[in-house]
Amino acid sequence: MTFESLSDPVDVLTAFVDGRIQPLRFRWQGRVIRVRRVTGEWNRREGSTLMRYFSIESQTSDTFELCYDPRGPRWILSRAWSARK
Repeated sequence: MTFESLSDPVDVLTAFVDGRIQPLRFRWQGRVIRVRRVTGEWNRREGSTLMRYFSIESQTSDTFELCYDPRGPRWILSRAWSARK
């Protein structure tokens, strides 16, 4: 398994359901990565800003950590774990 700590801006297709953010897919390094499932959600405060974090599993079983920063608004890919060798 390969781990990368990143801070890459990404475009995320997002659904807003019942007041909640749901990432559906994102574009990173020229690829479109589809979200199989969200495996975790948490918040972290930076000053007065509430940052939203999502741990997601892709359809290829890779795992990613996405961060929604409402100040932009923008999405950031924070971390990636690849199951591929």
